[in-house]
Amino acid sequence: MNREKSHWTNLVKASSARQGVFSEEMKEAVINQIQQKQRGRHPFSYIAIPLLGLLLCLFFLPFIDRELAGGLSSKTASPVDHKIALHYEPAKNLTVIPESDKGIRSATLRLIPLSSVHINNAVTINTLLKYVDYTKPGDDSISYFGFALSNQFNLVNQEFYEIGYGKMSDLMVQESDAFGLSSLRMDGKCGPDRRCVYWLSIDQDKVTAYEQLDASTIYEQDLDGDGRTEVIVLTYASDIYVYKYITGQIQSVRVQDALRAEYGETVTYNPQNKEFWVTSGKVTKRYQYTDEEDQLEQVN
Repeated sequence: MNREKSHWTNLVKASSARQGVFSEEMKEAVINQIQQKQRGRHPFSYIAIPLLGLLLCLFFLPFIDRELAGGLSSKTASPVDHKIALHYEPAKNLTVIPESDKGIRSATLRLIPLSSVHINNAVTINTLLKYVDYTKPGDDSISYFGFALSNQFNLVNQEFYEIGYGKMSDLMVQESDAFGLSSLRMDGKCGPDRRCVYWLSIDQDKVTAYEQLDASTIYEQDLDGDGRTEVIVLTYASDIYVYKYITGQIQSVRVQDALRAEYGETVTYNPQNKEFWVTSGKVTKRYQYTDEEDQLEQVN
């Protein structure tokens, strides 16, 4: 037993003789013991202990955040469906078509006598058709364009089909069976950063043009295996649209919307495998059209 404890015991015994009174001697002994313990503790301990706690918090905080983020994302992020439905929409009936509208619209073309216009340019392309741009009498400021089938342009009464205002350059013409309707496809530059496409359905004396006004790259493939060709178009803004003939009209879906691509994710099309790829960093998810269904399915 140490001296301090022996001294405190003697004081308590002495006080018991005085009916348990907490004497001044006892009070002084308590204060002395507290002061001695405080003098024995190093001042650095008052800083070191809180500092150590703070460092431990900073060390474990990233792991806690990661766990919380993982748990939160698993609750809020919608799971990737094995099959994603494609919701096609027809082109809207608009008087003025904004640049953001990528719908395909059709028009029955009318024949115009060659003698009724002033031809500015005429180009025969792949022996399939002759492209013409021209002005009309009384107004040389407005340019129009159209085409004539090769056999029509050699007739005595030469006529051609009028498409509308404007002109095209860098023209390409090829045979096409797009949508199960088309006979020819004519595409070319129709603006500084714009390429227009016309799928031409030729049925004896009736010619129908299906027009798309923003196509940097065009693929014609049967995606769903039903024997009818769909059209995949990449726009100059890198959007991807699929066009399909549904219930008597050509309807479209934007692939980025269907796949719910987020900011920073890139959507591309691989024509060799008929796959749509969603890439984020080094991770790429691949999707294919399901057979005879308007759905995309993720593939390994």
